Amino acid sequence: MTREEIIRQDLEQIYIGNLSTVDADLKLPEKGKYGSSFTWETGESRFIEEDGTVHRPLHGMGNRKVILTVTAEYEGASDKREFTATVLQEAKELLITEVRTVSLEAKKGDAPHLPSVVIVKTADGRLTTVPVAWEEPDPSKTEGTVEVEGIITGSDQRALAKITYKDSLEKEKGPQQKIWYFPLSDVRLKEGTLYEKYQKLMVDWLLQVDDGQMLYNFRKAAGLDTRGAKPMTGWDEDSCKLKGHTTGHYLSGIALAWAATGDVRFREKIHEMAVGLKECQDAFQGQEGIHPGFLSAYDEAQFDLLEEYTKYPEIWAPYYTLDKIMSGLEDCYLLAGEEVALQILDPLGDWVYARLSRLPREQREKMWSMYIAGEFGGMPGAMVKLYKITGKKEHLDAALMFYNEKLYYPMEEDCDTLEDMHANQHIPQILGAMDLYEVEKEKKFWDIGEHFWDIVTGGHIYCIGGTGETEMFHRAGMNLQYLTEKAAESCASYNMLRLTGQIFQYRPQEQLMEYYENTLCNHILASSSHEADGGTTYFMPLCPGGVKEYSTTENTCCHGTGMESRFRYMENIYAYDEKNVYVNLLIDSVLSGREELELTTEMEKGLVTVRCHKDMEQRLKIRVPEWANEKVRVFRNGEAAELVCEDGYAVFDSVKAGEEIRMELPIELRIVENAEDKSLVNLACGPYFLAAVSDSKDFLTLPRLDQFKAEEKPFHFTAEGVEFLPFPEVDLEPQHLYFKR
Repeated sequence: MTREEIIRQDLEQIYIGNLSTVDADLKLPEKGKYGSSFTWETGESRFIEEDGTVHRPLHGMGNRKVILTVTAEYEGASDKREFTATVLQEAKELLITEVRTVSLEAKKGDAPHLPSVVIVKTADGRLTTVPVAWEEPDPSKTEGTVEVEGIITGSDQRALAKITYKDSLEKEKGPQQKIWYFPLSDVRLKEGTLYEKYQKLMVDWLLQVDDGQMLYNFRKAAGLDTRGAKPMTGWDEDSCKLKGHTTGHYLSGIALAWAATGDVRFREKIHEMAVGLKECQDAFQGQEGIHPGFLSAYDEAQFDLLEEYTKYPEIWAPYYTLDKIMSGLEDCYLLAGEEVALQILDPLGDWVYARLSRLPREQREKMWSMYIAGEFGGMPGAMVKLYKITGKKEHLDAALMFYNEKLYYPMEEDCDTLEDMHANQHIPQILGAMDLYEVEKEKKFWDIGEHFWDIVTGGHIYCIGGTGETEMFHRAGMNLQYLTEKAAESCASYNMLRLTGQIFQYRPQEQLMEYYENTLCNHILASSSHEADGGTTYFMPLCPGGVKEYSTTENTCCHGTGMESRFRYMENIYAYDEKNVYVNLLIDSVLSGREELELTTEMEKGLVTVRCHKDMEQRLKIRVPEWANEKVRVFRNGEAAELVCEDGYAVFDSVKAGEEIRMELPIELRIVENAEDKSLVNLACGPYFLAAVSDSKDFLTLPRLDQFKAEEKPFHFTAEGVEFLPFPEVDLEPQHLYFKR
């Protein structure tokens, strides 16, 4: 390579961690892989010094952006690269004003399980959890209700638990499953929609991904030849502690793509990846410090350090990465029937059980409560799915060991303690609780999932359904104070949609699918790059004049989920129960197999048409979107029909092959109010929120609706010289989604 090429390669391969949420010192490299020397400059040394030392702003000063500039020099040549770091302000001071009493039941003769945390109220109005050390309950007192006190470190407040002893206890059961979804392989998107366009872009990109590069870190860690593959970049770069997570998402992506398209090239990729990973797992066996069944893109050192409570960024969520790998392999087995994937999973699940079962519960709970380091993604769900395949009790037991009481206990109590918690660290843990509910049928797991969904959607979402800012939950009802360039992480919405789909199976209510369709259309669909580059937005900029950035080479978490979400567009369109077939989402598609339906929309005209190609034994139920109000008209085989609505769905009996159902929906511009700040509004039309193209950094005043002129392209308008278009169509234009009234 020339001097300039060496410098360029060294600059491209610099990785210094997740700069979106900096709360600890950074390790700034001094040398590049190919020999360049690095010198660093910082825009604000009071927050980040030139040696990487971080000084977080005091609470109340807000998070601070710092520009880091590195100069690379090699044999007289030089070049520069800039990084933007967001330094998080210090945590709020914890002044406890109230401690919530713990109430629980226990069986006489059994030691009661007291939670490791209690819920407290603070002087600034927050609800949060704090660790508690309980006194030992008196074993002689097991009649009636017994009180036990607990000590809260650093506070003169005392915790109180009331234990009611009973002769016998039965696990309270929650609701039964009522709804089932049709297999993804039975659903296909129709051409001509944004859903199909963005899915096709991901298909094209996934097909050109080098499988050898996706195996690079695994082969290197296992001591195998990397076969000339290029190293991974960004969060999978050789020095990064999260490497391997993208490969897991890739496994899920190609498995979902196979199910969603039937393209045999994805089936070939699945087999090649599974065989490659099995070779790595086999090579790991017998190595020093490696226990039977282990597989990852690094050795077991991170897991060892986690058990010593080592903090992020010295380690970075080893069980989170393992979840992605296991979930990807499970998708390859369940969606594509790849037997080699199961050959890897079974012993890997045994490894998880062996690793965790030797630790006391208190140690595990302390690990899981750690910020980022203890993040375990959806591991309980991954272990439940494996248990359902293998039937091994150890795999279910391991799922139950991922019990994060800091999150689960307040959710079980229907108490919003999410403020200042990492959003996507915890949403997948709720998915895991719902997976546990599926097999355990214990109501506490249902309560955790249902209450969490209600809490998040009731007070923590933006208009597009996304949640969190700089990856964090903030106080409920204050989202509009966080309209920044780092709002609404795509991963969080991806997982909230999966949670919504889980809950709907037990609680089939219109409001769940209203949230689902809005978030799918106006966030997940809008997060897609407009090129075949695999790109997905990490954050969705909701500030005035915000510009999307698509994660491509950084291999962020959202780049990973983006590989999957393009093929999950169709997951919940169609569902069924004993009496009905549901059309939940108005997305142009074809359902084949057990039922044969074709759904076509001309949404700009407000037309939704469902054609039946097989006699239906069950009723057909088509969801009427909330934005359509009561102005819907229905036609059956061209003849006007009475609109019979049931729980937000139009109902049609005895639909036969060849019949056509048409709904006419009102397509009108409408202003969407924001209850938490009535000075800001959104503009919508049909299923879309409309964005204004403008580079102004101040909020625009929304023109009167009678000032809007419809353009030739559907859902495109101009008003007072400003262009308005559907948010999912916005690419790299500076845009506004919130407006002054």
